[in-house]
Amino acid sequence: MTNQPLVILNHGTAQALELTGVLTPSGYSAATSTMVDKGTSVSGKVLGSVVRHDVVQVSLSWNYLSADNWARIVGMFQANYELPVRFFDQTRNTWDTRNMYISDRGAGMYRQNGTEIGWSGCNLTLTEV
Repeated sequence: MTNQPLVILNHGTAQALELTGVLTPSGYSAATSTMVDKGTSVSGKVLGSVVRHDVVQVSLSWNYLSADNWARIVGMFQANYELPVRFFDQTRNTWDTRNMYISDRGAGMYRQNGTEIGWSGCNLTLTEV
């Protein structure tokens, strides 16, 4: 596995994931969060401070992937806890690359004629480190 950035989605075009060579995701959503350390003082006032701005989480989904393609996607993160991921940043309106790890992932098994195995409803979430 190389540490080249993973192009998630080229903003609506049919470009595939460069590192894996699989189809462009059927769904793409992004969330941007601000991490805050907060608590309450003895007098009941909320105290807090920003720990980190603009932490990105990207969710991808595919209607169907072959068993090989799905294994290649989720398998990239088995050897490496984090990988550089290139994504379209909703807060800056431009492409950005950040290190991310794979968190939730799931799919339903698909069998056709008892021999062809694939996955339907494939989804995963990548979270910035």
